Amino acid sequence: MRESRWRTWAGTVGCAPARTVRPTGEEEIVRAVRKAARDGLSVRAAGTGHSFNRLVPTSGVLVDLTGYTGIVALDTAAGEVTVRAGTRFTELCAALHRRGMALPNIGTLAEQTVAGALSTGNHGTGLRHTALSGGVTRVRLVTADGSVRTVGPQDEAEPGLWGAVRCGLGTLGILSTVTLRCVPQFRLRMQLASERLDALLERFGDWAAGSEHPSLNWLPWSDQVTVRSVDRTCEAATPGAGLRRLTATLDEVRCGLTGQVARLAGAEAVPRLTARLGGLWPDGPYVDAGHRVFTFVQPVRFLAMEHALPLERTPEALRELRTVLRQLGVYSPYSVLVRVGAADDVALSPAYGRQTGYVNLTVPRAAGQVEILRAAEPVLRAFGARPHWGKAHTATAEVLAPRYPRWEEFQRVRSRLDPGGMFTGPYTDTVLGPVPAPEPAVAGR
Repeated sequence: MRESRWRTWAGTVGCAPARTVRPTGEEEIVRAVRKAARDGLSVRAAGTGHSFNRLVPTSGVLVDLTGYTGIVALDTAAGEVTVRAGTRFTELCAALHRRGMALPNIGTLAEQTVAGALSTGNHGTGLRHTALSGGVTRVRLVTADGSVRTVGPQDEAEPGLWGAVRCGLGTLGILSTVTLRCVPQFRLRMQLASERLDALLERFGDWAAGSEHPSLNWLPWSDQVTVRSVDRTCEAATPGAGLRRLTATLDEVRCGLTGQVARLAGAEAVPRLTARLGGLWPDGPYVDAGHRVFTFVQPVRFLAMEHALPLERTPEALRELRTVLRQLGVYSPYSVLVRVGAADDVALSPAYGRQTGYVNLTVPRAAGQVEILRAAEPVLRAFGARPHWGKAHTATAEVLAPRYPRWEEFQRVRSRLDPGGMFTGPYTDTVLGPVPAPEPAVAGR
C-alpha cells in the first residue's frame, strides 16, 4: 500500500512514494537506506519542498527530513555550527542569534532546510560571498551501502568527493549533518534607491561591488529599477524594524492578488493593476539583525526560475531579456530579481569558477504566465547561464555538461558512491543522465 501523496511547497509537483520515512536520528536514516537496498527501491530525501521541479518525487522511499532538526554543536571560538540536515534556516538563525552568532549570508527564504538549500546551490547576494556551499566545513553523509562518512576539505579517501558533496542534488547519499561557518552576530542597514535601468547596466560591475549585499528589482515594462543596498552597521536597530521588514511580505501578497485578478483581466493588464495596487506600504531604510534583514515571510505560493550568468555578461542578458519580454507583452506582477555572488570551487555549483549574476523570474502559479519563463529561458541560456537546480527550467544533461568544467569528475564520484543508482529519480536522470558505469580497477592500485 502506497503512502499518501507528497507535494512541493508550491503544490505543483507531487508523488506517491511506496514508503515514507520520517527520521529523528541518524541511525533511522541508515536503517531506511539499508532496507531500501534490500527491497530494491530508490531513495530520495525531502525537506520543506521548496524546489519548483521534480527534484524530489520518487516511487520508492521518500526520506522526509523535516523532523530531523536542531543544532548538534556550536563552537564559537572556531566559528562553526553543526546542524541536523532538516533544520530550517529560521530556527538555525534564531538559535545562533540567541548565542551571539550568525551566518554571514543567506537567501531570502528562511523556511528552507539546510540540506535542501545546500544540495541545490542556494545563495544570498554579494561579491564577497559564495553560495551556501562555500561556507560548509564538513558534512556527514549516509551512502548507498548504509555507511556514514564524515567528509571535509582534507578528505583524500574519495577523490573529488568534497567538491561534489556540497551541491549533489541528493544523488550521492543523504546528508545527515552539516557544519557551517558562523560569525559574531551583526546588524545590517537596508536602504533603497531608484535608478534608470540603462544607467545601472552601464555601471553594473561598480554597482555589484558597491554594497556588501546588493540586489535590484525590475518590472520589465518599466525603465526604472529599485536598488537595494544592504551593509553592516554599528547603528542600533530601528524601532519597529519588524514592521518595516513586513513590507516585503505585504508586497508578496500584493503580487499574489494581482496574479489572481490577472486571471480574469488578462496578463497584459498586470502593469495597470500593479500601478493601482503598488505603493500602499512604506519601504524605507531600516536597521535590524542580519538574519531578519536577509529574510522575510513568503506566504503566497508561486513558481520561480533562476539562472546564474557570468557577471560580466549579465547586463547584456538583461537588455536582451527586456526586448523579448516586451515583445511577448505578457507580464508577471513579480519583479525580476538580480543578485550577485562570488565564484566557488564546488563542482555543480551554478557559480563554479566565476563571479556570478543571478537572474530570477517569478510568476503566479495559476495565472497562465508560465510562458514568461519559457520565453526567458533561451535568452539566459544563450549567455552561458546555468539554471538553479531547484527551480523551474528545461535543461538536460546534454545542455548542462559543457557548462560545468568538473562535470566528469562529479559523475565519477557518483558512480563510485552509488553505482546502482539508488539515489536517482526522473529529474536527476534528465539533468545528470544515468549513473555512469564504475571505472575498471587499474592493476597495481
